[in-house]
Amino acid sequence: MAQAPARNLSRVLLAALLLSVISFELPADVIHLKNGKTLHGEVIKEDNESITIKVPFGEVKLKRSEIQAIERQTSTEYRLGLGRDLLQQRNYDRAVSTLEEAFIADRTNPEARRVLAGAYETQGKHLRALHRFAEARETFEKLLKVDPNAELVPHKATDILKELNEKQSSVEEMAKKARRLAAAQEWDKALKAYEDVLAFTPDARSLISGEMARCYVNRAAESSQSGQALNAAADLEAALKLDPTLADRLEKFYTSCALPVILNNLAAGNIKAAEVDLKRVLSFAPTNKTVLYVAGRLEEAMNRLPGAAEYYARALHTRVGNPTAEFTAGLRQKLEKEIGIEGNRWKIDTEIARADEYAESSDGAAQKLEGENFEIYHYNITLARQVLEAAEYHRTRIQTELKLPQLWKGRAKIYIHRTQAEYTARTAQPEWTGGYSKFNIENGSLADPQVHSWQRSPRLLKSVLPHEITHLCVASNVQDFQALPRCLHEGFAVLMEPQFRKDYFMNFLRIRLRSQDFIPLQDLLSSRDYPKDPEFFYAEGYAILEYLVSLKGLPAASGLMKAANAAQVQAEILKLSGARSIEALEDDWRKWILGGK
Repeated sequence: MAQAPARNLSRVLLAALLLSVISFELPADVIHLKNGKTLHGEVIKEDNESITIKVPFGEVKLKRSEIQAIERQTSTEYRLGLGRDLLQQRNYDRAVSTLEEAFIADRTNPEARRVLAGAYETQGKHLRALHRFAEARETFEKLLKVDPNAELVPHKATDILKELNEKQSSVEEMAKKARRLAAAQEWDKALKAYEDVLAFTPDARSLISGEMARCYVNRAAESSQSGQALNAAADLEAALKLDPTLADRLEKFYTSCALPVILNNLAAGNIKAAEVDLKRVLSFAPTNKTVLYVAGRLEEAMNRLPGAAEYYARALHTRVGNPTAEFTAGLRQKLEKEIGIEGNRWKIDTEIARADEYAESSDGAAQKLEGENFEIYHYNITLARQVLEAAEYHRTRIQTELKLPQLWKGRAKIYIHRTQAEYTARTAQPEWTGGYSKFNIENGSLADPQVHSWQRSPRLLKSVLPHEITHLCVASNVQDFQALPRCLHEGFAVLMEPQFRKDYFMNFLRIRLRSQDFIPLQDLLSSRDYPKDPEFFYAEGYAILEYLVSLKGLPAASGLMKAANAAQVQAEILKLSGARSIEALEDDWRKWILGGK
């Protein structure tokens, strides 16, 4: 999660927002411009020099010299008109939110109460039809508070709530069955039972995903003990798609299961299969010595001695000399001795790292560990060394993959706070964040770049670091930080995380899209704030970039950073996608997500 530097929207960005809503015909204040165009919105601030208008996708500030005339509406009239229009578009979340604002602003207005009650009824029935029972129940409970006796709209909220409670009871019984099977260590049956719960209602995802992940881990342990390392590795990958917080703790187990298969393929001459599998494992654990060893072995099998020597040297924390066959073999032998490998076999270690592995903290002020591009402020030197190694690696990788011409000068500071409470107190970030980056923009350049997290942040080494470092890398290269939509800032950051994290977000999106739950693409690209469920923001921001990458490649998609204003960003997105409009792009993009391509 990144914090944008404090800057005002450029005039060009304001113009782009204006153009995006000119054709959005809603009852509102109507601003007639001297250039012949009209703008529909709500005047929320004005003085002798300018006025600020709230529009569906943000705010626009205009000089009075640009305005011909203004037709006024009250704030409540505007919100009621906007809410009705959004209901017609079936944009239920925004419609209800807008109508709630209208009602809160004027509780004595009978029309505001009536329209809000109707919106609750419409949204509740929509959610019930999609089997989103928990959300439907919450909506009908709100309806009863606004209209307890069905005086404003004809509804049967009490009967529907009874039905929804029965549905919820069914969900709980199905979950109990799955838990009983898991307790009996019948992993296949338990996983099938959990899948049945998810098929019944997408609401259950947050309730059972962690339990499902543990079933996969337990089944992986049994598979590995019976010599089925490939099956074990697949189960661990499935577990991570459900619960990414397991990532740091599963590294040793996962690599022990995945790497022997790669070595066996190398021995059999199946270079392509080994290359595909290694790419996935290397993405997950890019600084793991054993993974780097296998990467070196693959390079040797492909007669690429410089690459092999580079991997071995990285694992040994040394520099490559002249990568002759003898020199490379010497590095390999030294590394094999260090990590205890004999031939192509080593013990499969099913141990899961302890949750408190990095809990120990030194007293007093934070200590400092310096590297080439980072300085780590920490209370645990073992963790600090791993953070530094990972940070240096990801900085180079991100710059290379995104083809970024420049990065910040000097060292970025990484603060690893003792606890999550200390992290949230020092950064004022919400508890759902795993990390946080901040910086200033001075004379067009990145200044004082920082990353903050805490010692036991469960995804710290695997995904928090590459995510937050990507924010710093992108901020060093965007032409206008505010012009690139916030969702794309987060999208690029997720794009540079390991594959398991990206799979997690795509799985999340598919489940929600099947239940017609998503942020409309125009809203997504225009939003400057995180929604109440931030996972949508991260998932959709990543998914739109991944879609563009699938069409035109990563270098083309990273070119979005060069856009000087929001209009150019949207124009470039449409150009890359080949779509005629944002609405057409949304249709194609959603089909691509649901198609699992």
